[in-house]
Amino acid sequence: MDDKAVLRARNLNKRYLAVQALAEVNLDIQAGQVHALLGSNGAGKSTLVKILTGAITPDTGEVLLNGQRIPPGNPKAALEAGISCIYQESNLVPALSVLDNIMLGRQPTYGPGLLDRPAQRVFVRSLLARNGLLLDLDTPVQALPTGQQKEVEIAKALSLKARVILMDEPTAWLSQVEVETLFRAIRNLTREGVGVLYISHVLDEIFTIADRVTVLRDGKVHLAAPIGQINKGALVQAMLGRQLSAETDHLQHELPPSSAGPVALECRNLSKAGLFEAINLSVHRGEIVCITGLVGAKRSELVRTLFGAERADQGEVFIHGQAVTLRRPQDAIDRGLGFVPEDRRRDGLFMSLSVNHNLALASLNPLTRLGLVSGRLLNGLGQKQVARLGIVPPRLETPVRNLSGGNQQKVLVGRWLASGANIIILDEPTVGIDVGAKADIYQLLRHLAAEGAAILIVSSDMEEVMTIADRILVMAQGRLVGNFLKGQASQAEILRAAGGELAQ
Repeated sequence: MDDKAVLRARNLNKRYLAVQALAEVNLDIQAGQVHALLGSNGAGKSTLVKILTGAITPDTGEVLLNGQRIPPGNPKAALEAGISCIYQESNLVPALSVLDNIMLGRQPTYGPGLLDRPAQRVFVRSLLARNGLLLDLDTPVQALPTGQQKEVEIAKALSLKARVILMDEPTAWLSQVEVETLFRAIRNLTREGVGVLYISHVLDEIFTIADRVTVLRDGKVHLAAPIGQINKGALVQAMLGRQLSAETDHLQHELPPSSAGPVALECRNLSKAGLFEAINLSVHRGEIVCITGLVGAKRSELVRTLFGAERADQGEVFIHGQAVTLRRPQDAIDRGLGFVPEDRRRDGLFMSLSVNHNLALASLNPLTRLGLVSGRLLNGLGQKQVARLGIVPPRLETPVRNLSGGNQQKVLVGRWLASGANIIILDEPTVGIDVGAKADIYQLLRHLAAEGAAILIVSSDMEEVMTIADRILVMAQGRLVGNFLKGQASQAEILRAAGGELAQ
């Protein structure tokens, strides 16, 4: 037992029917330290967080804060004791200001229930200053970039006198600059004695920000150690029970670039005022092309235009050698394009619908008989894609919200394969996906390319780019500034190009 621990979880057990979600889990979070919590999807991380925040009750075990037992299954008691959680999905009210979000439900009043706005401002300004947070109190939260929204959530937790803050995938949608800003805020928290439980799938982040790490697998603790005593290989081994090198090294080193076929997708002199200018690129059948770059490079805007979701001001797009006009996404879909957006939950999937219905959404016409969707054809389509992509669990009726991030991504890819798409565009395809699921996605994309599909990927993950790409395009400030074949450039050279040091 660690005598310096501000939060202790002791012998936690939780079972759901036949599934042992947690088994004798112990966790100590020290004041003034960042404690990383790792594990593949289904390892028990979410169950542990729900117990710590009082959202669910453990079957056995207890949670203590500063030595005091917190009543189980009582979110109000956990919050009042000093445990706050910042979830991957924002809990802020978009239309309200920074000030109102921080103080929501706890605004000081005077007289007959009137809000004491001056007192609120004094309190919040002092809070922000003490913790090095630079936020305009009157700005609506919806006008803030995602990184600053995370800072608002940190400020809200501090206003509740949090002694422990749980952060669930806090960098999932952040740029590298925003990640660095968030890390500065976290370091300010630890200097004030706050303990942080940091949940992430990005292993490089763990070695940058964490002091200690605990790894869950199948509901059990498989590793708990100071970060300085372990390496990335040990973390992966603990998370998966195996090393990934044998599964991914051949993608990076042994396999030559795909034998590229004819050009499948091409644009010439494509421009959109204020976003990108004079873009010339091509993707061949059987080829995986990655577009990388720094925040603000306008990569997402470019691929949305190639899919018809945005209109270019000038330039031409060619699909299989034919000039096309893409006024809307359906025009691209009709010509064999599929698009996997960056935020799969918001922009790609219907979370309450089943795996089967999500797979079929781009293929309804061939499934329809006399104006009605044929259940037999629908199930046949779903079974084929589930088997082809290895979607787990393989039950067609499962709501897609119940799937892991990696399997949700497979459903999106399967939707386009079912529609007959042979050009697939993916925007940040492995954000929020654990290392094992990433390897599955990489294998899937390589397999599709080997079958003749043209794959265009936007990725900010340099390790991912170096692993999967046959060709790497670099964008900076809306222009293409680098074009490298696989193995032709190092990460450092690509980053220099992204910073504008190279030009074509």
